[in-house]
Amino acid sequence: MIKNILALILALSTCLIAQAQSNNVKIRQYTKADFNADSQFWVATQDSNGTLFFGNNDGVVIFDGEHWQKIVLPNNSSVRSIAAGKNNVIYAGGYNEAGIVKKDNSGRYAYTSIIDELQLGGKNIENIWDIKSLDDKLLYRAFNEIIITSGKTATHIPTGSAFTYSALVGRDYFVAEQGNGLLHLDPAGRQLTLAFKQADFNNEDISALLPGDSPGTIIAVTVQGSVYQGTIATGSMQQVTNIFEHGERDEVSGAIKYSNGTLFIGTVGSKIVLVNRQGEVMHNAAMFSAMQESAIHGLYRAADNNIWVLQNNGLAYIDFKSPYTSLFNKASVYDALVANGLLYLATTQGVYYAPFNEATPTSPSEFKKVAGMQGQTWSVQLLEGDIIASHDNGLFKITGGNAVKIGTASDFWKVTPIAQKPGFYLASQYNGLHLLEKKGADWILHPKITGFNESARDIMPAEEPGTYWICHGYQGVFRIRIDPSYSRVNSVDHFTNKNGLKNSFNVNVTRWQNQTVFTTNTGIYTFNQQQNKFVPHTRLNAILDPTKNTRKLAQFGARTWFVQDDEAGYFTTTDASPELHKDLFLNLKGSFNRGMECLVPLANGKMLFGTTNGLFLYTVDNQYANPGIATLITQVSYSKNQKQVLLPLSGMPDNPEVLPNQTDILRFDFAAPKMTHGTQIQYSYLLENVDQVWSAWQNIPYKEYTHLRPGTYTFKVKSRNTAGLLGAETQYTFTIVPKWYQTTLAYILYAVVSILIVLGIRALVKKRIRHERNKSRREAEQSKKLLELEVEQLKLQRDKEAIRRDKIVLEEDVINKSKELANYTLLLVQKKDIFSELTSDLKELKDYVKNEESRKKLLQIFQKLNQHKIGEEYMEVFDVNFEKVHHNFFQKLKALNPTLTQRELRLCAFVKMNLSNKEISPLLGISLRGIENARYRIRKKLNVASEDNFTAFLEGVAKDANVL
Repeated sequence: MIKNILALILALSTCLIAQAQSNNVKIRQYTKADFNADSQFWVATQDSNGTLFFGNNDGVVIFDGEHWQKIVLPNNSSVRSIAAGKNNVIYAGGYNEAGIVKKDNSGRYAYTSIIDELQLGGKNIENIWDIKSLDDKLLYRAFNEIIITSGKTATHIPTGSAFTYSALVGRDYFVAEQGNGLLHLDPAGRQLTLAFKQADFNNEDISALLPGDSPGTIIAVTVQGSVYQGTIATGSMQQVTNIFEHGERDEVSGAIKYSNGTLFIGTVGSKIVLVNRQGEVMHNAAMFSAMQESAIHGLYRAADNNIWVLQNNGLAYIDFKSPYTSLFNKASVYDALVANGLLYLATTQGVYYAPFNEATPTSPSEFKKVAGMQGQTWSVQLLEGDIIASHDNGLFKITGGNAVKIGTASDFWKVTPIAQKPGFYLASQYNGLHLLEKKGADWILHPKITGFNESARDIMPAEEPGTYWICHGYQGVFRIRIDPSYSRVNSVDHFTNKNGLKNSFNVNVTRWQNQTVFTTNTGIYTFNQQQNKFVPHTRLNAILDPTKNTRKLAQFGARTWFVQDDEAGYFTTTDASPELHKDLFLNLKGSFNRGMECLVPLANGKMLFGTTNGLFLYTVDNQYANPGIATLITQVSYSKNQKQVLLPLSGMPDNPEVLPNQTDILRFDFAAPKMTHGTQIQYSYLLENVDQVWSAWQNIPYKEYTHLRPGTYTFKVKSRNTAGLLGAETQYTFTIVPKWYQTTLAYILYAVVSILIVLGIRALVKKRIRHERNKSRREAEQSKKLLELEVEQLKLQRDKEAIRRDKIVLEEDVINKSKELANYTLLLVQKKDIFSELTSDLKELKDYVKNEESRKKLLQIFQKLNQHKIGEEYMEVFDVNFEKVHHNFFQKLKALNPTLTQRELRLCAFVKMNLSNKEISPLLGISLRGIENARYRIRKKLNVASEDNFTAFLEGVAKDANVL
């Protein structure tokens, strides 16, 4: 017995559980929020288009990769069996119910009962637990009978106990009968014969029957956890293992066999247990850790070789083709190196290493840490066959799992080869550079190179020997020239935002297309030697948005990789109009080490990414169209007057679907069911006669158009996933019919009517022109006469205007002369005062003069003064001229109070001229007190209140007088 088991185990092929354990497996969980049905699922199947059908407590749940639809059975029964038949017809069975789920010409699924065709009308058969399609037959299993239909014929095979399980293994149909064993259906499909006795599998309950590893064999998995290998020809069965033998007891709910021969066994409470071809059992596989539900009702292996898990609470999709793998997650990764069959990682916790095959990389089972290197490691490099790590504590040479420090200095970023000096390297330090030499088997760290004390993390050799570009995160760019002995720096050129760069922060240097380029926050630059300044790189700025921060740029093979604003991606370097591929790497967004982004290329289009969350391995396939993956238009509908109408999906160029005129919204729903559901699917579309180019790739699985004009259109759509796989293009042709007034006949009628209207208008225009000509002639004659009269009037008007202007000039001249006279009169008054003062002075002088001759002389002076004395006549002149200046001023005052005397009127005139009481006193020949009393009397006569300004009042009177 043991020998037979060992022989069986050796006959099985090698184990792929290690691959199944890989973190490359991704699990996506679907909940009620997604499928909008009961959370319990029982069975699943798939049609040739890739659409999935699930048996659920609420009925049949359908999923095309984008849209969910639920079909309810007539009696609201749960669906416990489902199968795909010919022509994409889906058969479903429930409690006392069986029928067909079929898509109509509009893309909607509907259920049609066939219970009467099965001759089960009125019978209580309870649940139909299993349906299988074999050639032109359909096999329905209930507990008490097997129903086999072929066309309109139904054959019933009853049981004396109960049919507890059934399965189709290849073309062999097996049924487990309680207390009897496994029965086999004969090729004619009319009777069951015993294939394996109940005792052959220890009287256990069959949970799954699967194909064996060789023809004529089967694998049986029981509810109790046993795995058996059976030979159909001999009817013998041998136990391989029991998955609960060394663990907690549970129950098996179902099992499937993966393409590599590994068994996936679902349990009621222990998730999924793996059994490899050698019979080794693995509980709690790491790849199932993301599953949220432990109770499993069944497993279904889809056409894409991925697995759907039918859970007690929702659905889980296990994707074995995820484009990326998490290799390491213990620390932040700054650099990675594959060398000598090992993968080395420079991390915040030192250097880790693990076995690694670059050609067929899988997730290393366990990383080990290099001893003696605790703390921050920035880079790990392969130099002349040795592994050199740059660490906070210095440079280290790693051999196996041990590290030996090189020299005594610390704080190193990385090591750069010197092209002109084989065996010599520049070791970049936090505050300068060291010369590193490989001498025999030893590494020698020379003293620090003098003349440069800045951080040299980002360093790149320039075209000139001994010249290097060094980018500092905050201080801009340095260009240093080192002497041939590499002992000191001869010169340092410092470039900031005054040398062509818009910003001197976050500048990095790299090589692209054999050219030194600088990536910044504001675009990508090169250095122009003639201008001695940085200039924008035209091609790279046209590819990568210069408004974003390009933090990393690296050319590997035909691709250029970049990290821009925390998003990684690549483009094909030589493409005329490169497309940026970023969607595949969106899960890395925001996780890169700023300024120390780690991108390491591997063979076969694979790439390592070091992040703050660890190390990820991506597989980037070349994009190619797969004819087996179709892009499907799942529904076409239009809305008109807020009512939605579904259209047939048969729109072809030679037979387009017809839509009514003035549809409000036309909507296309599409999907790619055969695309792997674990990877983001995107779509691009084009509507001929509307869109000029294909749309940008988008995640939304529908497109709407509003108010399309009458005409014939073809809608095209294609799909892809973010791993680079392209789905085939599909199209839909439709015609929007015109209304009667938009038809060809209507347009001809419009043309004829338009011509007639034009001719009629032309005749009317001619008649109108003749009428207008006659009218114009009459109006011209009248206008001539009127013009002559107007000319005469204009002449008279000009003469009158000339007279008026002359009058104004004369009046203004009189006023100006009057003003001058008034001013002159005032001057005479002032002179009068002077005469008075002189007279007084001479009188006083007369009393002091004793000489007779002097007295005679003074007398002569008195006589002359009297002869030229300024009298009252000058004031009268002033009154006359003031009145000319201020028209009707005195008359206005007289009108206010006729009792005003000439002296009072004169006082008003002086106040109006803003003369003070002191100035007015000599003019009127009265004292200051007399002036104040006179002003008081005038206020009373004119009714001017004491609080009112007397001068302002008189100004108002003058204005009113001038108006008159």
